[in-house]
Amino acid sequence: MKKLAVFLYSMGPGGAERVVSNLLPFLCKDYEVHLVLMSDIISYALPDSVKIHLIENSDPYEKGVKKLFRLAFALPRLALQYKKLCNKIGIDTHFVLMNRPCYIAAIARIFGLKGALVMSERSCPSVIYKSGLRGFANRILLKILYPKADLILANAKGNADDLIENFGICKNKVKVLYNALNLGLIDEMKGVDLNTKFKPFFLNIGRLDEGKNQAMLIRIIASIDDSRATLGILGKGPLKDELQAQINALNIADRVRLLGTDTNPFRHIKNSSCFVSASRFEGFSNVLLEALACDKMVISTDHKSGARELLGDDEFGILVGVDDEKQMREAMLRALNEAELREKYEKIAYKRAKDFDSTAIAAKLVEFLQSLSH
Repeated sequence: MKKLAVFLYSMGPGGAERVVSNLLPFLCKDYEVHLVLMSDIISYALPDSVKIHLIENSDPYEKGVKKLFRLAFALPRLALQYKKLCNKIGIDTHFVLMNRPCYIAAIARIFGLKGALVMSERSCPSVIYKSGLRGFANRILLKILYPKADLILANAKGNADDLIENFGICKNKVKVLYNALNLGLIDEMKGVDLNTKFKPFFLNIGRLDEGKNQAMLIRIIASIDDSRATLGILGKGPLKDELQAQINALNIADRVRLLGTDTNPFRHIKNSSCFVSASRFEGFSNVLLEALACDKMVISTDHKSGARELLGDDEFGILVGVDDEKQMREAMLRALNEAELREKYEKIAYKRAKDFDSTAIAAKLVEFLQSLSH
């Protein structure tokens, strides 16, 4: 059986990590799978046959300056460790996700890493690396290192186009592989009882940071004089205290709550009436997919790059402009007041989610991986 390294930062409660957890059971049917991590955080169940390796154990939530310092000085050392580990195991193919692991694997290839190298691009680089020292460093590293891959799988067409048009990646090296949903698991978990009296009308899930823009949603709720307009925000991140202070200052703590994290977010989605995303950018949003899988109406910003690919022109959900508070407020009021509109979207939500079932996505991934077999 061929040996596959799946390399990412951690298996913490994030989107890429959830996708990996959905794909691993299928990959294990075709490969001896070695999961290589840079942090020992594991938030998802893994198949028993998966072998886990740590090349370091760092903090996945470290701040920007520290992150940049590590990026500059740790990459060569980690690349050598990754090369040594994988060459010793005899890895045939590498499937690498997230920017730092991709950089490390590419440098390891320069150092003599054996096996086919497949990277997964899960963002729109020209947007997230648009400015600042960290952005500049990542743009340079991406342009230099990504071409070392044999294949890059972008999780949205917009992300693939961005790599080709703005970073000079060869068109023949870039394909699209959408995120995978474990619909069977979601169906099981969304029915679990939510042991709380607070079941908000609107739900948002995401890291508490500027990119997810939860502050706008909080302002909108404060502007709606209606006790039904309640919002739950599931996630953690650097803006937790700032967002809580905003909630307190607007005197809406009874209608807006930061819910922390839950290994079962699906029961929160199922017990809400409408899922809202105010993100300024995403790769291809897992939570939008998961909201559809939980039969919910979705309102999302038309961020780069995956929202329109997923929802169409308001076909499977409502799209509003990025940072357009007026449009978002109007859409949320419609969700609040138009039961027939909610029902329309709820009826077609699951059908759309089925297009991303992990069985089909995993089969496509294995087809890509095997096409590179030497």
